[in-house]
Parts: sequence; C-alpha cells; structure tokens
Amino acid sequence: MSDAPSYQEPDLVQVWDKVSERYQGIDLKAPDHQASLERFVEITGPPAGRSFCEVGSGSGTTSGELARRGAKITLVDISPKSLAFARRHFEREKLRARYAIQDGLRLGFRDGAFDVVWNGGVIEHFTDEGKIALLREMYRVVKPGGLLLVVVPNAHDLPFRLGKWIAERRGKWIFGYEDDLHAGRFRKLAARAGLPAVAFRAHNPIVGWWFLPWGRTLTDWLGLNTMTWHRKRWRFGHSLAMVVRKP
Repeated sequence: MSDAPSYQEPDLVQVWDKVSERYQGIDLKAPDHQASLERFVEITGPPAGRSFCEVGSGSGTTSGELARRGAKITLVDISPKSLAFARRHFEREKLRARYAIQDGLRLGFRDGAFDVVWNGGVIEHFTDEGKIALLREMYRVVKPGGLLLVVVPNAHDLPFRLGKWIAERRGKWIFGYEDDLHAGRFRKLAARAGLPAVAFRAHNPIVGWWFLPWGRTLTDWLGLNTMTWHRKRWRFGHSLAMVVRKP
C-alpha cells in the first residue's frame, strides 16, 4: 500500500490514534447517538442478515449497534488504536466482526463484497482527489443492489463552522485537516467519481452548537437535547448523508 497516493496529511495515523483516546467517553444511550442510529437504519433498511463494511470505523460503536441487530460487520481503519478500541467494544458486548487495518483507498476486498459500505466523519479529511478516490473504492466493493452511504459534517451548519474556527485558533482542534462539504459540492465530487443518482439528507440542528464555547450548556438549558430535535431533518443539520444505490 505504500506506493499509493495518500491525499491526506502525513501524520494521519498519529492524528486518529490520538482521537481514539476520546472514544471511551461515548454515551450510546444519549439522544444524539440514538437519533443518528435511527436515521441510519431509515436509510439502509433492517440490518439483520446483511453485510456492512465501515471504512474508517473509528470507535466502531454504530457498527456495534448494527451487529446487535443481526448485521454481519467488517471494520476497516488505518489507526491501530482505533481498531483496537472497536475490537474491545465488540468483545465486551459479545458481538462479532471482522477487523482489517487498511487504507480506505486500497481496500483488500473483492468487487461487490458487501450489501452496505459506509462511513461517517471520514471523507472530509481527504483532499478533493482523495475524496473522489475513496468514493470510487468504497463504491467498488458495494454489491449490485447495495448501498453506499457517506456521512459528513455539513458545511452549511454555521454554528459548527464557527466553533471549529475558534478551536483551530485556540490550538484545540484535534481532528487534523478537515474540509467539510455541503450537498452542492458533494454532488460535484460524486459526479467526478462516476457515482449514479446520488441523494442527500441532513438532520440534527443541535450538535453543531456543541462545538461552540458553552454551546452544549445552552442547548441543555433550552431543552433541545432530545431525540425529537436530534433526529429533526433540516438542510442545515449537522449530519449530511450522501446515499447511492448501486444498480
């Protein structure tokens, strides 16, 4: 894999190994996580008996919930620490998965290997050429009739963009290079990758505020940290999903 262009920052593994140290604090019962899982299953359909590959799996916690519902899970990540966290989570919950330390630009799977290939919070960390390459490679391993799903922070989520800008200026942004997308730009990249009939959905107008100083306190005080608000569909919502059905 060393001869492949990375389209990413050179210390990528170190960045995501560092991010993985925060995974322990994930609360899967929190309204934002529950709402995201609900929206995910709305898009993909019932997980039971189907194969899901998460490319850039991070904590693997969403895939764990899919496994709990009967999905066959493969987790791929370039960060050994992230994949180790995901493995421990699956083993602790007595769930099964396959694990692969791989670059998402060169997946070691046959064409059409999975019913659903997906990730969240990954593609925005690539340059445009890297985004296109990743979309093509993920789409390659989707079965005919299967689904490609890519979720990114919505560049039209203005509280998030402001919070990110503040964190960067304070030296507190830990996620490395990040080039967030809105639906219009994402659509153009998908077209360059040769993807057919892409569709977009956005939800959750709340989480973006949490990136601002005192933002979480504000949404709690206003009573907005609820399933109803987190699952709300809105074009400026924090979570923007691109969905492609493979013919």
